[in-house]
Amino acid sequence: MRLVSLITSLLVALSFPLPWLRLSSGDVTFLYILDKTITASNGFEGAFWWLNPNSTGSIFTYVVFFAGLFMILLGVFFGLLGGRLGPGVGLAGMLLFTTVAWYIYGGGFLETLSVGYLLALGSFVAGFLLAGGKYL
Repeated sequence: MRLVSLITSLLVALSFPLPWLRLSSGDVTFLYILDKTITASNGFEGAFWWLNPNSTGSIFTYVVFFAGLFMILLGVFFGLLGGRLGPGVGLAGMLLFTTVAWYIYGGGFLETLSVGYLLALGSFVAGFLLAGGKYL
């Protein structure tokens, strides 16, 4: 069953350059979100500009969002190494990512989701259900 973790983690890694969100300013990829979050030049308020320029998050929101991004990357890494826990960690990261983005962007968040996000979420769910099984 470790092959399933590898395949689903590869699918998530392939979703990183695909658009995750469709905003009025254009499509946003996971790599772009990660880059802007890590290298925000105007502090943690500027890290959320790609979601909603009119809202700012607290430092707690920023830390939780960054933890979600880190957990997604960690889930892909563990899954590529064949670990069964990788998709579970990635799924928890997706939950944090979604919760914070929904909090910042509001109720219209579901309309902004694009193919990359759905591919990553579906791959983590499939990896969690098929690769983990009773051993999680």
